[in-house]
Amino acid sequence: MTNMWREVQPTDEYRVQLNGMLHESDRSILQLLYQPLVGAASISLYSLLWEEVQRNQLESAPVNHATLLSMLSASIESIFEARIHLEGMGLLKTFVKGGDKKEFLYQLQPPLKPNEFFEDPMLSVFLYRQVGNSQFQRLKQHFVVPFEDLTSYREITRSFQDVYASEALIKRVPELTQDREKNEMVLFESVNSGIDTDFASFDFHLLLAGLSEMMVPRKAITYPVKSMIAKLAALYGLNEIEMKSVIMSAVNEENEIDIESLRKAARDFYQLHQSQTLPKLKSVTNEADKIEQPSGLGQGNESDLIYYLEQASPVQVLKDASNGVEPSKSELALIEDLLYQKNLPSGVVNVLLQFVLIRTDMKLTKGFVEQIANHWVRSEISTVESAMELAKTEYKKYMEWKEETKNGTKKRKSNKTIRKEKLPDWFKARQEADKENDSSKLPSEKTKTPEDAEFEEKKRRYLEKRRLKKREAGENNGSY
Repeated sequence: MTNMWREVQPTDEYRVQLNGMLHESDRSILQLLYQPLVGAASISLYSLLWEEVQRNQLESAPVNHATLLSMLSASIESIFEARIHLEGMGLLKTFVKGGDKKEFLYQLQPPLKPNEFFEDPMLSVFLYRQVGNSQFQRLKQHFVVPFEDLTSYREITRSFQDVYASEALIKRVPELTQDREKNEMVLFESVNSGIDTDFASFDFHLLLAGLSEMMVPRKAITYPVKSMIAKLAALYGLNEIEMKSVIMSAVNEENEIDIESLRKAARDFYQLHQSQTLPKLKSVTNEADKIEQPSGLGQGNESDLIYYLEQASPVQVLKDASNGVEPSKSELALIEDLLYQKNLPSGVVNVLLQFVLIRTDMKLTKGFVEQIANHWVRSEISTVESAMELAKTEYKKYMEWKEETKNGTKKRKSNKTIRKEKLPDWFKARQEADKENDSSKLPSEKTKTPEDAEFEEKKRRYLEKRRLKKREAGENNGSY
């Protein structure tokens, strides 16, 4: 969130608009259900913006942000953070116009109705994780009201045509809800569509490529199903390969995907393969400042690299290593085998993929991958750190063997070019360790071994490629 709050200044004006009438019952929903998720500061901001709109009106008069700062006794940065939390939870939409002097419009969205909130897979799980089981049940009971089941009754309600008749046809029906010339609108009830589904973050093309048409017909992937898949993937941190297993478990006898079965299958998969504890909601506004894509430069980058390897999916790591090219079906099947047949953690698989690509000149050879995987399984490698250490050790042995072989056949191979292999950033830690161990020797450039020279060249070429890739990404996206 570095300097993002600077997009709004205390002198900038804003207006508040309601997306339909809000009711007093909405305050209870906001405080009891939403406040544990977004925090008291965000709900205070929502309430203050709501109060600025007069009764039976939909818009407020313009006022500058300095007034808002004084009313909340807060900085512009804290108010901006409270605002984006409301936006992320679907309670606020922000619009802006103008150049140097901006004008903002904050459109308040109503909270979900209690039944919709508890039926939402993300909101209900995050609230449960935040407040605990007993308080969750207590909150749920707070909104429960008696409602008799009507299955034993027979409806005898008359229709409109049974009661009324029209004397003549109405040739033209006037617009009763909106006067377009005056830009006015009759009061209407507000509706919240829930948390927006981010389809861009989930690759459905990759998912469908791995799903057999015989097992899951394409017509079963309806819009509500796609929306639920995207939400569950975001909730439980599941990638396209993992979601394939979840979806196949939710297909019923009619070759349709049952929404409730899909939710249960995703939860069971998460608890079986990742954690028995349900995921907890956390803000990512500050994470982008703390962790950037590893550049391989400066000190202390190993923690950043470990974070990347732990958080990224094997599909994404392989895609990054291939300059954005999607993995083939055989490569996806190989990754799936590593995850579910070998039972290797996702982060360990990421290290293994990078290590094999180095050793095989960027070729993902199945036999060699399985050989290394079996070795790591027997060695009980379960963390990214232990996998990296083992990979460094194996690589050093490989380079020593390669150097011995080269020296033994020096005359026969003196005219051949040495193959330059690409290295991931974390391999540079080996060189740093070697420098520390040999610092007392203070070797000069003339005493460096051929292995050191080759390692330097590999690191230089790899880092140059990373910097170029990062620069191109910044030019395409505006920011990284």
